[in-house]
Amino acid sequence: MNILRRSVVLKLWLIMVTLVLIILYITGVLQTAKLRQLYYNQQLELLTGEAKHISTIKNINDQNMNVNLLSTLAGAFKGNIMVINKQGYIVHCIGMGMSMKNVAGEKISVVGHHDLPWKKSDLQAIMQGKTVSYRGAYHFLNSDVLTVAVPLYNEGQVTGAVMLSSPLGPIEERIGTLQRNTLYAGMIGIVLATVLSLLLSRTISRPLLKMHRAARSMAFGDYSRRVEVKSQDEIGLLANSLNTLAAELQEKITTLERLDKTRREFVANVSHELRTPLSIIQGYTEALMDGMAESEAERNKYLADIHEEILRLRRLVAEILDLRKIEAGRLEMKTREVSLAHLASQVFKQFQALAKDKQITASLDFVPGSYTVKVDPDRIKQVLINLIDNAVRVTPPGGQVKVSLKEFKDTVQVSVTDSGPGILPEEQPLIWERFYKVDKSRARTGGGTGLGLAIAKNIIEAHGGSIDVSSKPGRGSTFYFVIPK
Repeated sequence: MNILRRSVVLKLWLIMVTLVLIILYITGVLQTAKLRQLYYNQQLELLTGEAKHISTIKNINDQNMNVNLLSTLAGAFKGNIMVINKQGYIVHCIGMGMSMKNVAGEKISVVGHHDLPWKKSDLQAIMQGKTVSYRGAYHFLNSDVLTVAVPLYNEGQVTGAVMLSSPLGPIEERIGTLQRNTLYAGMIGIVLATVLSLLLSRTISRPLLKMHRAARSMAFGDYSRRVEVKSQDEIGLLANSLNTLAAELQEKITTLERLDKTRREFVANVSHELRTPLSIIQGYTEALMDGMAESEAERNKYLADIHEEILRLRRLVAEILDLRKIEAGRLEMKTREVSLAHLASQVFKQFQALAKDKQITASLDFVPGSYTVKVDPDRIKQVLINLIDNAVRVTPPGGQVKVSLKEFKDTVQVSVTDSGPGILPEEQPLIWERFYKVDKSRARTGGGTGLGLAIAKNIIEAHGGSIDVSSKPGRGSTFYFVIPK
Protein backbone atom coordinates (compact mmCIF):
# COMPACT_ATOMS: atom_id res chain seq x y z
CA MET A 1 0.00 0.00 0.00
CA ASN A 2 2.92 2.34 0.68
CA ILE A 3 4.19 1.79 -2.86
CA LEU A 4 0.71 2.52 -4.23
CA ARG A 5 0.56 5.76 -2.27
CA ARG A 6 3.97 6.88 -3.47
CA SER A 7 3.89 5.78 -7.11
CA VAL A 8 1.88 7.57 -9.80
CA VAL A 9 3.03 4.93 -12.31
CA LEU A 10 1.48 2.08 -10.32
CA LYS A 11 -1.73 4.02 -9.76
CA LEU A 12 -2.12 4.74 -13.46
CA TRP A 13 -1.33 1.11 -14.32
CA LEU A 14 -3.91 -0.22 -11.87
CA ILE A 15 -6.53 2.24 -13.09
CA MET A 16 -5.97 1.45 -16.77
CA VAL A 17 -5.81 -2.34 -16.23
CA THR A 18 -8.93 -2.25 -14.08
CA LEU A 19 -10.70 -0.15 -16.70
CA VAL A 20 -9.70 -2.56 -19.49
CA LEU A 21 -10.83 -5.60 -17.48
CA ILE A 22 -14.17 -4.02 -16.56
CA ILE A 23 -14.86 -3.00 -20.14
CA LEU A 24 -13.86 -6.42 -21.50
CA TYR A 25 -15.90 -8.22 -18.85
CA ILE A 26 -19.04 -6.21 -19.50
CA THR A 27 -18.51 -6.43 -23.26
CA GLY A 28 -17.86 -10.18 -23.05
CA VAL A 29 -20.93 -10.87 -20.93
CA LEU A 30 -23.23 -8.81 -23.13
CA GLN A 31 -21.71 -10.15 -26.34
CA THR A 32 -21.90 -13.76 -25.16
CA ALA A 33 -25.54 -13.41 -24.12
CA LYS A 34 -26.42 -11.72 -27.40
CA LEU A 35 -24.61 -14.26 -29.55
CA ARG A 36 -25.97 -17.22 -27.55
CA GLN A 37 -29.49 -15.93 -28.12
CA LEU A 38 -28.70 -15.31 -31.79
CA TYR A 39 -27.30 -18.82 -32.24
CA TYR A 40 -30.32 -20.36 -30.48
CA ASN A 41 -32.75 -18.40 -32.62
CA GLN A 42 -30.92 -19.38 -35.79
CA GLN A 43 -30.83 -23.06 -34.75
CA LEU A 44 -34.49 -22.93 -33.77
CA GLU A 45 -35.43 -21.46 -37.14
CA LEU A 46 -33.31 -24.10 -38.87
CA LEU A 47 -34.88 -26.97 -36.91
CA THR A 48 -38.38 -25.58 -37.37
CA GLY A 49 -37.87 -25.27 -41.11
CA GLU A 50 -36.36 -28.76 -41.30
CA ALA A 51 -39.20 -30.23 -39.22
CA LYS A 52 -41.80 -28.63 -41.47
CA HIS A 53 -39.95 -29.95 -44.49
CA ILE A 54 -39.89 -33.50 -43.06
CA SER A 55 -43.58 -33.25 -42.16
CA THR A 56 -44.36 -32.93 -45.86
CA ILE A 57 -42.91 -36.39 -46.61
CA LYS A 58 -45.72 -38.69 -47.73
CA ASN A 59 -46.82 -41.30 -45.20
CA ILE A 60 -44.16 -40.15 -42.73
CA ASN A 61 -46.17 -41.57 -39.85
CA ASP A 62 -46.74 -44.91 -41.53
CA GLN A 63 -44.96 -47.56 -39.53
CA ASN A 64 -44.25 -49.59 -42.63
CA MET A 65 -42.40 -46.82 -44.51
CA ASN A 66 -38.74 -47.01 -45.45
CA VAL A 67 -36.89 -45.00 -42.84
CA ASN A 68 -33.57 -44.73 -44.69
CA LEU A 69 -34.47 -41.16 -45.67
CA LEU A 70 -34.99 -40.25 -42.00
CA SER A 71 -31.63 -41.77 -41.08
CA THR A 72 -29.95 -39.71 -43.78
CA LEU A 73 -31.62 -36.50 -42.65
CA ALA A 74 -30.81 -37.15 -38.98
CA GLY A 75 -27.19 -37.73 -39.86
CA ALA A 76 -27.08 -34.54 -41.93
CA PHE A 77 -27.80 -32.22 -38.99
CA LYS A 78 -26.43 -34.63 -36.36
CA GLY A 79 -29.69 -34.68 -34.48
CA ASN A 80 -32.70 -36.83 -33.73
CA ILE A 81 -35.90 -37.21 -35.69
CA MET A 82 -38.93 -38.54 -33.89
CA VAL A 83 -42.33 -39.20 -35.48
CA ILE A 84 -45.37 -39.74 -33.24
CA ASN A 85 -48.95 -40.51 -34.05
CA LYS A 86 -52.03 -38.71 -32.91
CA GLN A 87 -52.23 -40.71 -29.69
CA GLY A 88 -48.68 -39.65 -28.73
CA TYR A 89 -47.03 -42.96 -29.42
CA ILE A 90 -43.63 -43.06 -31.04
CA VAL A 91 -43.63 -44.32 -34.63
CA HIS A 92 -39.97 -43.67 -35.48
CA CYS A 93 -37.01 -42.35 -33.35
CA ILE A 94 -33.80 -42.13 -35.31
CA GLY A 95 -30.51 -40.28 -34.60
CA MET A 96 -28.30 -39.29 -31.69
CA GLY A 97 -27.58 -42.97 -30.91
CA MET A 98 -31.18 -44.15 -31.15
CA SER A 99 -32.76 -46.31 -33.89
CA MET A 100 -36.38 -47.08 -33.13
CA LYS A 101 -38.13 -47.91 -36.39
CA ASN A 102 -41.70 -48.91 -36.85
CA VAL A 103 -42.44 -49.17 -33.11
CA ALA A 104 -45.96 -47.79 -33.17
CA GLY A 105 -47.32 -51.20 -32.32
CA GLU A 106 -45.42 -51.24 -29.06
CA LYS A 107 -47.29 -48.11 -27.97
CA ILE A 108 -44.32 -46.24 -26.48
CA SER A 109 -45.57 -42.83 -25.35
CA VAL A 110 -43.37 -39.84 -25.96
CA VAL A 111 -44.40 -38.40 -22.59
CA GLY A 112 -41.70 -39.37 -20.09
CA HIS A 113 -39.73 -41.35 -22.66
CA HIS A 114 -36.01 -41.19 -21.74
CA ASP A 115 -36.59 -37.97 -19.76
CA LEU A 116 -37.91 -36.22 -22.83
CA PRO A 117 -39.43 -32.85 -21.87
CA TRP A 118 -42.78 -33.39 -23.51
CA LYS A 119 -45.91 -33.21 -21.41
CA LYS A 120 -49.50 -33.97 -22.26
CA SER A 121 -50.20 -30.26 -22.51
CA ASP A 122 -47.43 -29.98 -25.13
CA LEU A 123 -49.00 -32.82 -27.12
CA GLN A 124 -52.40 -31.20 -26.93
CA ALA A 125 -50.94 -27.92 -28.22
CA ILE A 126 -49.24 -29.73 -31.10
CA MET A 127 -52.42 -31.59 -32.01
CA GLN A 128 -54.15 -28.21 -32.11
CA GLY A 129 -51.75 -27.14 -34.87
CA LYS A 130 -49.16 -25.23 -32.79
CA THR A 131 -45.40 -25.45 -33.03
CA VAL A 132 -43.71 -26.17 -29.69
CA SER A 133 -40.02 -25.83 -28.86
CA TYR A 134 -37.88 -26.74 -25.86
CA ARG A 135 -34.34 -25.98 -24.82
CA GLY A 136 -32.68 -27.62 -21.88
CA ALA A 137 -30.86 -30.63 -20.47
CA TYR A 138 -31.52 -34.09 -21.89
CA HIS A 139 -30.29 -36.47 -19.20
CA PHE A 140 -30.50 -39.54 -21.39
CA LEU A 141 -27.80 -38.05 -23.64
CA ASN A 142 -26.11 -36.12 -20.83
CA SER A 143 -26.29 -33.00 -22.98
CA ASP A 144 -28.27 -29.86 -23.58
CA VAL A 145 -30.54 -30.07 -26.61
CA LEU A 146 -32.83 -27.85 -28.61
CA THR A 147 -36.08 -29.57 -29.60
CA VAL A 148 -38.91 -28.42 -31.86
CA ALA A 149 -42.17 -30.19 -32.69
CA VAL A 150 -44.48 -29.40 -35.63
CA PRO A 151 -47.86 -31.04 -36.39
CA LEU A 152 -48.35 -33.58 -39.19
CA TYR A 153 -51.29 -32.95 -41.49
CA ASN A 154 -53.25 -35.36 -43.64
CA GLU A 155 -56.08 -33.88 -45.65
CA GLY A 156 -56.19 -30.92 -43.31
CA GLN A 157 -56.32 -32.97 -40.15
CA VAL A 158 -53.55 -33.30 -37.58
CA THR A 159 -52.50 -36.94 -37.58
CA GLY A 160 -49.32 -36.74 -35.54
CA ALA A 161 -46.16 -34.73 -35.12
CA VAL A 162 -42.52 -34.52 -36.18
CA MET A 163 -40.01 -33.74 -33.41
CA LEU A 164 -36.46 -32.68 -34.21
CA SER A 165 -33.78 -32.47 -31.54
CA SER A 166 -30.27 -31.02 -32.01
CA PRO A 167 -27.46 -31.00 -29.45
CA LEU A 168 -26.34 -27.56 -28.25
CA GLY A 169 -22.72 -28.63 -27.90
CA PRO A 170 -21.55 -26.99 -31.16
CA ILE A 171 -23.20 -23.74 -30.15
CA GLU A 172 -21.54 -23.82 -26.75
CA GLU A 173 -18.23 -24.60 -28.43
CA ARG A 174 -18.61 -21.48 -30.56
CA ILE A 175 -19.47 -19.42 -27.50
CA GLY A 176 -16.54 -20.96 -25.64
CA THR A 177 -14.28 -19.96 -28.53
CA LEU A 178 -15.65 -16.44 -28.31
CA GLN A 179 -15.01 -16.34 -24.56
CA ARG A 180 -11.45 -17.56 -25.07
CA ASN A 181 -10.92 -14.87 -27.69
CA THR A 182 -12.28 -12.33 -25.23
CA LEU A 183 -9.84 -13.61 -22.61
CA TYR A 184 -6.96 -13.31 -25.08
CA ALA A 185 -8.11 -9.80 -25.92
CA GLY A 186 -8.12 -9.02 -22.19
CA MET A 187 -4.54 -10.23 -21.87
CA ILE A 188 -3.50 -8.13 -24.86
CA GLY A 189 -5.41 -5.20 -23.36
CA ILE A 190 -3.51 -5.60 -20.07
CA VAL A 191 -0.21 -5.56 -21.96
CA LEU A 192 -1.25 -2.47 -23.93
CA ALA A 193 -2.58 -0.82 -20.77
CA THR A 194 0.77 -1.49 -19.09
CA VAL A 195 2.71 0.04 -21.99
CA LEU A 196 0.37 3.03 -22.25
CA SER A 197 0.36 3.58 -18.49
CA LEU A 198 4.16 3.59 -18.47
CA LEU A 199 4.29 6.09 -21.33
CA LEU A 200 1.54 8.26 -19.84
CA SER A 201 2.96 8.11 -16.34
CA ARG A 202 6.38 9.15 -17.63
CA THR A 203 4.74 12.07 -19.42
CA ILE A 204 2.96 13.08 -16.21
CA SER A 205 5.51 12.15 -13.55
CA ARG A 206 8.59 13.64 -15.23
CA PRO A 207 7.40 17.28 -15.06
CA LEU A 208 5.97 16.61 -11.59
CA LEU A 209 9.37 15.40 -10.41
CA LYS A 210 10.99 18.49 -11.93
CA MET A 211 8.46 20.67 -10.12
CA HIS A 212 9.18 18.76 -6.90
CA ARG A 213 12.91 19.47 -7.26
CA ALA A 214 12.19 23.12 -8.02
CA ALA A 215 9.95 23.39 -4.95
CA ARG A 216 12.65 21.75 -2.81
CA SER A 217 15.17 24.26 -4.15
CA MET A 218 12.85 27.12 -3.20
CA ALA A 219 12.50 25.62 0.28
CA PHE A 220 16.29 25.88 0.63
CA GLY A 221 16.38 29.46 -0.67
CA ASP A 222 17.26 28.86 -4.34
CA TYR A 223 14.66 30.66 -6.44
CA SER A 224 16.58 30.55 -9.71
CA ARG A 225 15.48 27.06 -10.82
CA ARG A 226 12.73 26.99 -13.46
CA VAL A 227 10.58 24.17 -14.84
CA GLU A 228 10.43 23.87 -18.61
CA VAL A 229 6.83 24.24 -19.81
CA LYS A 230 6.12 21.94 -22.77
CA SER A 231 2.32 21.76 -22.71
CA GLN A 232 -0.71 23.95 -22.18
CA ASP A 233 -2.67 21.42 -20.10
CA GLU A 234 -3.15 21.39 -16.34
CA ILE A 235 0.42 20.21 -15.73
CA GLY A 236 1.75 22.97 -17.97
CA LEU A 237 -0.34 25.54 -16.08
CA LEU A 238 0.98 24.18 -12.77
CA ALA A 239 4.58 24.40 -14.03
CA ASN A 240 3.98 27.94 -15.26
CA SER A 241 2.44 28.90 -11.90
CA LEU A 242 5.44 27.43 -10.08
CA ASN A 243 7.81 29.41 -12.30
CA THR A 244 5.81 32.57 -11.65
CA LEU A 245 5.84 31.86 -7.91
CA ALA A 246 9.62 31.36 -7.96
CA ALA A 247 10.14 34.59 -9.89
CA GLU A 248 7.86 36.55 -7.57
CA LEU A 249 9.48 35.08 -4.47
CA GLN A 250 12.92 35.87 -5.85
CA GLU A 251 11.81 39.43 -6.57
CA LYS A 252 10.25 39.82 -3.13
CA ILE A 253 13.32 38.39 -1.40
CA THR A 254 15.51 40.76 -3.38
CA THR A 255 13.21 43.63 -2.46
CA LEU A 256 13.25 42.66 1.21
CA GLU A 257 17.03 42.46 1.17
CA ARG A 258 17.24 45.82 -0.53
CA LEU A 259 14.78 47.30 1.98
CA ASP A 260 16.76 45.84 4.85
CA LYS A 261 19.94 47.30 3.41
CA THR A 262 18.18 50.63 2.90
CA ARG A 263 16.91 50.53 6.47
CA ARG A 264 20.40 49.95 7.82
CA GLU A 265 21.77 52.72 5.61
CA PHE A 266 18.91 54.97 6.69
CA VAL A 267 19.66 54.44 10.36
CA ALA A 268 23.39 55.02 9.73
CA ASN A 269 22.73 58.16 7.68
CA VAL A 270 20.28 59.58 10.23
CA SER A 271 22.80 58.89 12.99
CA HIS A 272 25.48 60.66 10.99
CA GLU A 273 23.24 63.62 10.15
CA LEU A 274 22.23 64.00 13.79
CA ARG A 275 25.71 63.56 15.22
CA THR A 276 27.28 66.54 13.46
CA PRO A 277 24.79 69.27 14.48
CA LEU A 278 24.55 67.85 17.99
CA SER A 279 28.34 67.94 18.29
CA ILE A 280 28.37 71.55 17.09
CA ILE A 281 25.61 72.53 19.50
CA GLN A 282 27.41 70.76 22.34
CA GLY A 283 30.72 72.46 21.49
CA TYR A 284 29.24 75.96 21.30
CA THR A 285 27.17 75.42 24.44
CA GLU A 286 30.19 74.23 26.42
CA ALA A 287 32.18 77.21 25.11
CA LEU A 288 29.47 79.57 26.38
CA MET A 289 29.29 77.77 29.71
CA ASP A 290 33.08 77.99 30.11
CA GLY A 291 33.03 81.73 29.36
CA MET A 292 35.08 81.42 26.19
CA ALA A 293 33.04 84.16 24.52
CA GLU A 294 35.05 87.29 25.39
CA SER A 295 32.62 89.77 23.88
CA GLU A 296 28.90 90.14 23.34
CA ALA A 297 29.39 89.90 19.58
CA GLU A 298 31.25 86.58 19.90
CA ARG A 299 28.60 85.29 22.30
CA ASN A 300 25.84 86.22 19.85
CA LYS A 301 27.78 84.45 17.07
CA TYR A 302 27.87 81.24 19.12
CA LEU A 303 24.14 81.53 19.77
CA ALA A 304 23.44 82.15 16.09
CA ASP A 305 25.42 79.03 15.14
CA ILE A 306 23.52 77.01 17.74
CA HIS A 307 20.23 78.35 16.39
CA GLU A 308 21.24 77.45 12.82
CA GLU A 309 22.05 73.88 13.82
CA ILE A 310 18.76 73.60 15.71
CA LEU A 311 16.91 74.73 12.59
CA ARG A 312 18.88 72.17 10.58
CA LEU A 313 17.81 69.43 13.02
CA ARG A 314 14.18 70.53 12.82
CA ARG A 315 14.38 70.52 9.04
CA LEU A 316 15.93 67.02 9.06
CA VAL A 317 13.27 65.66 11.40
CA ALA A 318 10.50 67.29 9.36
CA GLU A 319 11.90 65.82 6.12
CA ILE A 320 12.21 62.34 7.66
CA LEU A 321 8.62 62.49 8.91
CA ASP A 322 7.40 63.73 5.52
CA LEU A 323 9.23 60.94 3.73
CA ARG A 324 7.83 58.25 6.04
CA LYS A 325 4.30 59.59 5.58
CA ILE A 326 4.68 59.66 1.79
CA GLU A 327 6.08 56.13 1.59
CA ALA A 328 3.38 54.83 3.95
CA GLY A 329 0.68 56.54 1.90
CA ARG A 330 -0.44 58.62 4.86
CA LEU A 331 0.54 62.04 3.54
CA GLU A 332 -2.54 64.25 3.36
CA MET A 333 -3.03 66.03 0.03
CA LYS A 334 -5.19 69.15 0.04
CA THR A 335 -5.58 69.52 -3.69
CA ARG A 336 -7.18 72.41 -5.53
CA GLU A 337 -6.87 74.07 -8.91
CA VAL A 338 -3.91 76.46 -9.00
CA SER A 339 -1.58 77.97 -11.58
CA LEU A 340 1.88 76.43 -11.64
CA ALA A 341 3.18 79.70 -13.10
CA HIS A 342 1.90 81.55 -10.03
CA LEU A 343 3.50 79.02 -7.61
CA ALA A 344 6.80 79.12 -9.52
CA SER A 345 6.81 82.94 -9.40
CA GLN A 346 6.27 82.95 -5.63
CA VAL A 347 9.11 80.51 -4.95
CA PHE A 348 11.41 82.22 -7.47
CA LYS A 349 11.10 85.54 -5.62
CA GLN A 350 12.26 83.88 -2.39
CA PHE A 351 15.63 83.00 -3.96
CA GLN A 352 16.35 86.21 -5.80
CA ALA A 353 18.18 87.72 -2.83
CA LEU A 354 20.28 84.55 -2.33
CA ALA A 355 21.12 84.42 -6.05
CA LYS A 356 22.14 88.08 -5.96
CA ASP A 357 24.40 87.48 -2.95
CA LYS A 358 26.13 84.62 -4.82
CA GLN A 359 26.42 86.78 -7.95
CA ILE A 360 24.20 84.36 -9.91
CA THR A 361 21.89 85.40 -12.74
CA ALA A 362 18.43 83.96 -12.03
CA SER A 363 15.55 84.07 -14.52
CA LEU A 364 11.96 82.86 -14.81
CA ASP A 365 10.79 82.05 -18.31
CA PHE A 366 7.30 81.11 -19.53
CA VAL A 367 4.83 82.32 -22.11
CA PRO A 368 1.44 83.64 -20.98
CA GLY A 369 -1.03 80.87 -20.28
CA SER A 370 -3.22 79.29 -17.59
CA TYR A 371 -0.85 76.49 -16.44
CA THR A 372 -3.77 75.29 -14.29
CA VAL A 373 -3.39 71.97 -12.49
CA LYS A 374 -5.15 70.30 -9.56
CA VAL A 375 -2.46 69.84 -6.89
CA ASP A 376 -1.58 70.45 -3.26
CA PRO A 377 0.08 73.89 -3.62
CA ASP A 378 2.14 73.55 -0.42
CA ARG A 379 3.66 70.25 -1.57
CA ILE A 380 4.44 71.55 -5.05
CA LYS A 381 6.05 74.63 -3.46
CA GLN A 382 8.15 72.21 -1.39
CA VAL A 383 9.36 70.55 -4.61
CA LEU A 384 10.11 73.91 -6.27
CA ILE A 385 11.98 75.17 -3.21
CA ASN A 386 14.12 72.03 -3.14
CA LEU A 387 14.99 72.16 -6.86
CA ILE A 388 15.73 75.92 -6.97
CA ASP A 389 17.67 75.80 -3.69
CA ASN A 390 19.86 72.95 -5.03
CA ALA A 391 20.41 74.83 -8.30
CA VAL A 392 21.46 78.04 -6.53
CA ARG A 393 23.77 76.20 -4.13
CA VAL A 394 25.68 74.23 -6.83
CA THR A 395 25.99 77.16 -9.26
CA PRO A 396 29.30 79.06 -8.91
CA PRO A 397 29.45 82.88 -8.93
CA GLY A 398 28.84 84.28 -12.38
CA GLY A 399 26.68 81.29 -13.27
CA GLN A 400 23.02 81.10 -14.25
CA VAL A 401 19.86 79.51 -12.87
CA LYS A 402 16.81 79.38 -15.08
CA VAL A 403 13.28 78.34 -14.15
CA SER A 404 11.02 77.70 -17.16
CA LEU A 405 7.46 76.43 -17.69
CA LYS A 406 5.85 74.82 -20.73
CA GLU A 407 2.17 74.07 -21.17
CA PHE A 408 1.01 71.12 -23.30
CA LYS A 409 -2.41 69.74 -24.12
CA ASP A 410 -2.69 67.46 -21.07
CA THR A 411 0.34 68.36 -18.94
CA VAL A 412 2.46 71.20 -17.58
CA GLN A 413 6.24 70.90 -17.37
CA VAL A 414 8.50 72.83 -14.96
CA SER A 415 12.27 72.87 -15.50
CA VAL A 416 15.09 74.19 -13.25
CA THR A 417 18.42 74.56 -15.07
CA ASP A 418 21.75 75.44 -13.45
CA SER A 419 25.30 75.95 -14.72
CA GLY A 420 26.88 73.95 -11.95
CA PRO A 421 29.34 71.01 -12.14
CA GLY A 422 26.74 68.54 -13.44
CA ILE A 423 26.15 64.95 -12.42
CA LEU A 424 27.94 61.83 -13.67
CA PRO A 425 25.69 59.42 -15.66
CA GLU A 426 26.24 56.58 -13.18
CA GLU A 427 25.14 58.81 -10.29
CA GLN A 428 21.97 60.16 -11.89
CA PRO A 429 19.76 57.15 -10.91
CA LEU A 430 21.07 57.36 -7.34
CA ILE A 431 20.26 60.98 -6.58
CA TRP A 432 16.64 60.06 -5.84
CA GLU A 433 17.72 57.74 -3.00
CA ARG A 434 17.48 58.93 0.59
CA PHE A 435 20.59 60.65 2.01
CA TYR A 436 22.47 60.32 -1.28
CA LYS A 437 24.72 63.33 -2.00
CA VAL A 438 26.52 63.89 -5.27
CA ASP A 439 29.31 65.95 -3.67
CA LYS A 440 30.38 64.01 -0.57
CA SER A 441 32.94 66.69 0.31
CA ARG A 442 30.52 69.60 0.37
CA ALA A 443 30.62 71.54 3.59
CA ARG A 444 27.64 71.21 5.86
CA THR A 445 26.99 74.90 5.61
CA GLY A 446 26.45 74.51 1.90
CA GLY A 447 24.81 71.10 1.75
CA GLY A 448 21.45 69.61 2.57
CA THR A 449 20.33 66.39 4.23
CA GLY A 450 20.12 64.32 1.07
CA LEU A 451 16.35 63.81 1.51
CA GLY A 452 15.05 66.66 -0.65
CA LEU A 453 15.08 64.89 -4.02
CA ALA A 454 13.65 61.67 -2.55
CA ILE A 455 10.76 63.69 -1.08
CA ALA A 456 10.29 65.65 -4.32
CA LYS A 457 10.09 62.44 -6.36
CA ASN A 458 7.46 60.93 -4.04
CA ILE A 459 5.38 64.13 -4.04
CA ILE A 460 5.34 64.40 -7.84
CA GLU A 461 4.48 60.71 -8.28
CA ALA A 462 1.70 61.09 -5.68
CA HIS A 463 0.19 63.71 -8.01
CA GLY A 464 0.35 61.28 -10.94
CA GLY A 465 3.34 63.01 -12.52
CA SER A 466 7.00 62.22 -13.14
CA ILE A 467 10.34 63.83 -12.35
CA ASP A 468 13.75 63.35 -13.97
CA VAL A 469 17.14 64.96 -14.58
CA SER A 470 19.24 65.70 -17.64
CA SER A 471 22.88 66.45 -16.92
CA LYS A 472 26.41 66.31 -18.33
CA PRO A 473 29.51 66.73 -16.17
CA GLY A 474 30.88 70.28 -16.42
CA ARG A 475 27.82 71.55 -18.32
CA GLY A 476 25.21 71.89 -15.60
CA SER A 477 21.97 70.06 -14.89
CA THR A 478 18.28 70.41 -15.69
CA PHE A 479 15.73 68.97 -13.24
CA TYR A 480 12.21 68.86 -14.63
CA PHE A 481 8.87 67.47 -13.56
CA VAL A 482 5.57 66.99 -15.39
CA ILE A 483 2.12 67.30 -13.79
CA PRO A 484 -1.09 66.20 -15.56
CA LYS A 485 -3.74 68.87 -15.89
